Amino acid sequence: KNSLERTKESLDQYYTIKSMVPEFFSDRDPTSPSLVRSMGISIFIPLPKLTPEGHRISLSRLRDPSGIDNYEFLDYVKVNFMSIDIRLSKLDMFKKETFIFDLKHFSLSLLTTVVPHVKKFIYCATTAYPLRIHQVHIVNMPTYAQSMVNMVLGILKKKIASRIMIHDSVEDLKKHIKPELLPLDYGGTFPKTAEEMTDDWIEELQKHKEWFLSQNSVVCDESKRAKKPNVKVNMLAGVEGSFRKLEVD
Repeated sequence: KNSLERTKESLDQYYTIKSMVPEFFSDRDPTSPSLVRSMGISIFIPLPKLTPEGHRISLSRLRDPSGIDNYEFLDYVKVNFMSIDIRLSKLDMFKKETFIFDLKHFSLSLLTTVVPHVKKFIYCATTAYPLRIHQVHIVNMPTYAQSMVNMVLGILKKKIASRIMIHDSVEDLKKHIKPELLPLDYGGTFPKTAEEMTDDWIEELQKHKEWFLSQNSVVCDESKRAKKPNVKVNMLAGVEGSFRKLEVD
């Protein structure tokens, strides 16, 4: 919000986290077999049209339920952060971000893959990036995913947690997001399906392969740091122990 000190702090946090969490921020070649496979199973994409207020809407969905056995959540996170990086650096201008998470086909086995990394993912996303979150919408949520959502609510700042809405149907989602912004298969009137939008976005990511490769080595030089980094190292640990405490109905 027009603060030079806050901008400097955000840049420091981004490059520090980038060096501390290589599993999310290294080897970011959008044409590599592992990331191509990941994008074929699940991906987070920005929808093409801004809201009247100038907000960007992003959609996360499972594209291919048959590929769940080969699903790597770390690769999913890596591609998500690649998308944010290229948007902020080269492609996008927006005021706030609205997220839609479609949990259709989100299986119990997938839940066990995701949960150990949720805390680290959320901390990186909310600390490394200067995103202003307007709303978070969850659709098609199975009952057994409620435990994960509860954990996420406990990790998020209260201000962000209060902006999460769970919808019984896509029709309910449209009460909050105008149909002209949504893909055809989400009850929208934008003239493309989510699958077509996804193919377009993957093509955009791969078009910038050289830029991603050039950014792999751009990290903090900790030998030149005058004081300790403003990063909560404990938040970068996993939550493997926490998963055993979750109750799944």
